[in-house]
Amino acid sequence: MRVSTSMIYAQLTDKLSANAGSLAKAQGALSSGVKYSRPSEAAGIVGRVQALEARLSTLEADVNAVSKVRTGVDAQSKSLQSVSTLMDRLKELAFEGANDPQPQSQLDSIAEEVNGVKRALVDLANTRDADNRYVFGGSRSGAPPYELKNDGTVDYVGATTPLRVQINDVDFADATTFGPATFRGVTRGEESIEFFDALDQFQAALKSGDLAGRQQALNDVEKLGNNIGVAVSRTGAAMQRLEIAEQQATEITTRAKESLSSLKDLDYATALTELTKQETLMQASQSMMSRLSKLSLLNYMQ
Repeated sequence: MRVSTSMIYAQLTDKLSANAGSLAKAQGALSSGVKYSRPSEAAGIVGRVQALEARLSTLEADVNAVSKVRTGVDAQSKSLQSVSTLMDRLKELAFEGANDPQPQSQLDSIAEEVNGVKRALVDLANTRDADNRYVFGGSRSGAPPYELKNDGTVDYVGATTPLRVQINDVDFADATTFGPATFRGVTRGEESIEFFDALDQFQAALKSGDLAGRQQALNDVEKLGNNIGVAVSRTGAAMQRLEIAEQQATEITTRAKESLSSLKDLDYATALTELTKQETLMQASQSMMSRLSKLSLLNYMQ
């Protein structure tokens, strides 16, 4: 088979066109920092990339959800630490108030301090977190859950269900809890007394000098304090659980990002080598075409 000049020229033209395409691809990859600019350029990995990107979106949502829940639980924990301190003071006052005999003036003084502690407890029960949610209002977290009335009584007006948030594919956590689950009251036989109602009865017994009522208050305050202790422990356990969930979600997210990077991100050293190769091939092809275009009949004869 005889090879003509036109055939060689056609082959060089095809080669030059392929070099130009490869060179443009290498230049595009270097400018964008990714291995491909169109899915058709990497059909084998596009599916994996899309799956990882979808998973990353879910994982990042989980991390944000855990963070929001931790914000609420952290506010609950700090509030309950202060509540626990006040309950210790109430125990001291209850013990002092149960002593007999005592002048009424002393009992009135104790009653005033009990009232001050109660008001402070109401403020703590209306704690808000950094996201402006009332953490003891349950799912009704946009308004104060405890209402102090003009007569000194306290009503719970929040929801009776927690604000529950999904923190991963299968698990949920409470960003806020409802007040009566934390500020639990006491039972006397078959009678249930709410948390703040028990304090009101303690204060009334002091003002009236009722010894039996003051002694009952000593038992009530002890139980109320124990209930707060349980709430503190429960909140601490929730914090630990959320920390673990956040660490796991963060670690999985990091690994997914690394996998996605290995599929998409450009290896600049390899890309520069490929660019140099394509430029060299382009120059060689252009040089050969230039030489071919200058060939004469004498060259063929020689």
